[in-house]
Amino acid sequence: MPHKFEPCRKDNLDSPERHKALPPETILSLLPLAPGQAVADIGCGTGYFTLPLAAKLPRGRVFAVDISQEMLDSLRDRLARSGDGNVQLVKSEELDIPLPPGSLDGALLSLVLHESEDSVAFLKAVKRLLRPGAWLGLVEWVKRETAVGPPLAERIAPAAARALAEKAGLKAVTEKPLGADFYFMLLQS
Repeated sequence: MPHKFEPCRKDNLDSPERHKALPPETILSLLPLAPGQAVADIGCGTGYFTLPLAAKLPRGRVFAVDISQEMLDSLRDRLARSGDGNVQLVKSEELDIPLPPGSLDGALLSLVLHESEDSVAFLKAVKRLLRPGAWLGLVEWVKRETAVGPPLAERIAPAAARALAEKAGLKAVTEKPLGADFYFMLLQS
């Protein structure tokens, strides 16, 4: 069973170290964001990417999706302070994301694919939400030991991520390293 991020460690999600290693503005610059889009931050946690997405899409809609009510409650508190009104919180199960099929222009999965019980089924559940031709941004850990992060056995190498995506009916468009510890892949439905 894959390791899931523990909500008791949620303060680490917005740490200065994380901002240095995985700057939100860098990740968002890799996404084909356009005004008015409906996008989901799946595995949103406390909103590390949700809040910057909301700021980039003031006339769009951002769905903050997580399996942890504790994470969503933390994000709700942050949203109350930020005043971002274009974010909707969505409590989810891993394979049952309660959004209408074909309702999204894009989605972001940051450091969550390796936590899924069945990666292909999870990607299929996400793909179901995407409009034809929509994008899916994937951020994952490199497949080697690092000072922090999940166990090596749970990490997904880029070639394996591409293969999983293809099995789910998604096509890899671009791929690039993100510093020493992460990589980014843009997929299309």
